[in-house]
Amino acid sequence: MMILGAGLSGLIAATQIPDAVVLEANSEEMLSHRAVLRFRSDVLSRMTGIPFKKVTVRKSIWSNGQHCAPNLQLANWYSLKTNGGVLDRSIWNIEPVERFIAPENLQQQMAAMIGPRIKWKRQVEYHMFKDMPTPIISTIPMPVLLSMLVPLPNPVSAEPEFKHQAICVDRYRVPGADVYQTVYFPDHDTNVYRASITGDLLIVERRKPMAIIGDPQPMKMLEPFGLKMSDVTPIDENHVQRYGKISPIDDRWRRDMIHHLTQQFGIYSLGRFAIWHNILLDDVAHDVAVIKRLIQQGPYSAALHHSKDRT
Repeated sequence: MMILGAGLSGLIAATQIPDAVVLEANSEEMLSHRAVLRFRSDVLSRMTGIPFKKVTVRKSIWSNGQHCAPNLQLANWYSLKTNGGVLDRSIWNIEPVERFIAPENLQQQMAAMIGPRIKWKRQVEYHMFKDMPTPIISTIPMPVLLSMLVPLPNPVSAEPEFKHQAICVDRYRVPGADVYQTVYFPDHDTNVYRASITGDLLIVERRKPMAIIGDPQPMKMLEPFGLKMSDVTPIDENHVQRYGKISPIDDRWRRDMIHHLTQQFGIYSLGRFAIWHNILLDDVAHDVAVIKRLIQQGPYSAALHHSKDRT
């Protein structure tokens, strides 16, 4: 079996499918996940044997220089800032929540478990699919995969527009800190939309830099935490994630395309970019089990396709 991509989704799948070979376009040195690694359960920890830490995460909204309660205006601003449309987002819930925190090197630990089954610097190209043995688990973003499979009979209607927005991630150390906190920034006078402290690691997520005159980014991200620039030490900055934020497409079309890829090409889509749907990594762990079951059962069932399973 082939797994396309050694991001978190591909690595999760590979830890659960011992005979799978992983093709990754980048080198091992490029393996780095910089966003926050929080989970709603310890299922992935139990699947991989990698210890997670159970913590309480406290959240707040920072707008116009003060902490605020959620309201329609701030929620819509935040959605427009992060997705370019008015959608329900997590900013509505700022109650303390229990989460499971993965180690910062989760990706490296899983890669080490998989070892030589990962083939680095193996760029997948369209001509490779006709000779690639099936089944295939793809974590490649859906629009990229579809462009590789041209000509692709459309199962429903015209292909939708796959809107996405690049983001930048900056990371800092906060010496002496041991807290789990997140602040949302809905205001449009800064590119920062979320900042989180995980232990002593501060992760700042922002839209890819745009022309915002006098963007007060450093002060904006630290003020709600009660910190100053002298309290933090930069680790790395300006790491760009091309598909940082994705916008929804027609759900029926999306589901039918996932089904079509499996039926016609033996490709099982895994991860939020591959299925073009905003899910959590907890969901990916669930979906790996679903895909394994479908593969064991043989031809992809239309009944399962229309069930509650995302894959």
